[in-house]
Amino acid sequence: MSEQQYAEVLVALSDIDLGILRLQKQVDELPHKQQIMDVRQRSRELEVKAQQVQKMAHDAARTLKLLSDETELNETQISHVQATLDKSSEYRETAALVAEMEMLAHRKAKLEEDSLSQMEKQEKVATVEAQVARAVEKLNREEQAYTEAYRKVGGKLKQDIADLEHAREALTATLPAAMAERYARALKTKAGIGAARLMGNQCSGCHGTLSEGQLAKLQEGPPVGECPNCNRLLVTAACEA
Repeated sequence: MSEQQYAEVLVALSDIDLGILRLQKQVDELPHKQQIMDVRQRSRELEVKAQQVQKMAHDAARTLKLLSDETELNETQISHVQATLDKSSEYRETAALVAEMEMLAHRKAKLEEDSLSQMEKQEKVATVEAQVARAVEKLNREEQAYTEAYRKVGGKLKQDIADLEHAREALTATLPAAMAERYARALKTKAGIGAARLMGNQCSGCHGTLSEGQLAKLQEGPPVGECPNCNRLLVTAACEA
């Protein structure tokens, strides 16, 4: 392969690598990625709320169970005292039993009031649980939709990148090893532009202006030189003739 052809390969490689950079930038800037991250952040916040609501539901159920157990015990005590009262004929014992019955009846009323209040609390917690569950389901649908859209759009861009990378591998293989290595080093250190064109008296890579002497030296040399300003491989105008 002639030096002229190597120069043309470098121009093609530079165009491909710039194309890869542009496509990768499009992938990185796809709105779907941020949308997915936002949804996941809201999902994490909702998960914390769901845990709090679950704890409230658990506490309410536990409290209601304790109230139910105490109510059952209270009713057993009332039945026992009532049975004893029915058999009692002694004044003092009867008076004591009546007082105990009043105390148990008061406690029964309080237990019923507390149980009703706790059941109302359970209903409110259940309502919030249902709301949280619906919100979680909605976020899951949103994430799925954004993910599918990202795979569709991002997948096409990534396939385009893969195609370009395959093409660049084939082109790189046609270059001499030393030139390919120089190009790879420049590509890594020079913002993704490994080779530049000489455009008039400027380098298309760094946009630096070359002096008349530098320009004359490059134009008298081979089609592939080096920019004296940025040290990129520089394809002179001779290769475009």
